[in-house]
Amino acid sequence: MIFDYFAGKSTPMQKRLIGEWLRKTDNQEKYYQWLVEWGNQSPQYIPELSKNLDEYVRFMQQHPAELNAEEIPEQEDFQKASRPFWKIFLVAATLLFSLGFLGWQNRDTLMYETFQTSFNETENLKLSDGTQVVMNANSQLRVPRFGFGIKTREVLLSGEANFSVTHTLDDQKFIVKAENNLEVVVLGTEFTVYSRQRGSKVVLNKGKVQLRYKEGNNNKEVMMKPGDLVTLDPKGRTNVRKTATPQNYAAWAAHRFVFEGTSLHELTYLFEENFGLKIKIESEELKQMTLYGTFQAESAEELLKALTDAADLTYTRANDTISIDYDQY
Repeated sequence: MIFDYFAGKSTPMQKRLIGEWLRKTDNQEKYYQWLVEWGNQSPQYIPELSKNLDEYVRFMQQHPAELNAEEIPEQEDFQKASRPFWKIFLVAATLLFSLGFLGWQNRDTLMYETFQTSFNETENLKLSDGTQVVMNANSQLRVPRFGFGIKTREVLLSGEANFSVTHTLDDQKFIVKAENNLEVVVLGTEFTVYSRQRGSKVVLNKGKVQLRYKEGNNNKEVMMKPGDLVTLDPKGRTNVRKTATPQNYAAWAAHRFVFEGTSLHELTYLFEENFGLKIKIESEELKQMTLYGTFQAESAEELLKALTDAADLTYTRANDTISIDYDQY
């Protein structure tokens, strides 16, 4: 019935049923998939340009003088005869352009399934190839609707996520494309990717991954081993070091926050990126104060209270801005 709908052959009753069915968000995803499948299987017009052109050239070579002046119609008659055709052509061209423009505008929706988390929200996903993904707050993951796990295992990440990649029998690579021209290429492993405007970070827990990135106009590569932590700034400059606790970089998946000498200035990025809150610290000395320890918190308020209590600080909140200062008592 749905393919008849795309071809304009469905009855009014079928159109009404499909309209009601499309009101559900889950059905809209299936609708886009069927629409692309129908478009690939039922092209509206496939011209044989090479064949037709060859026939025309051959005809002109064999009949160079068959069309004389007497056979050419008067201009007025030609215009009268051709006007309906051009009207139809213009309407069809306008319709095709509109459909093409709408398709171009919604190409990401058609080609990718998008998963999005809000502030203070994490999400667990299982991709069709069996790969497990945990997305951190304020993050987006785009996965190809068609061919994923067969032709490609390439996903696009903006934000932060932890991946546990399933190994395939044909050793198909799994590629995470992120901001700052970063690519993480793996076969089967566990790793965490952080990728936002201020830079990128990859921590490898198990297995082996290859990082591809750009430094200026040059393509670079880094091969990572378990325990490696690679940071990448927006200019493509990298830093590689070892960490004894790579699992701590994905502790947010269990609502745990681990600080190992984190300054209060660095803490401002965490609250802005994960909770959508702006931290205001007036004292330059206070910005350099470092935090140590593990804190369990389900919300920004819980985390803020635990941190300020542990460091003998105080805070006030006005809408989305939080001011931190020394405790005066």
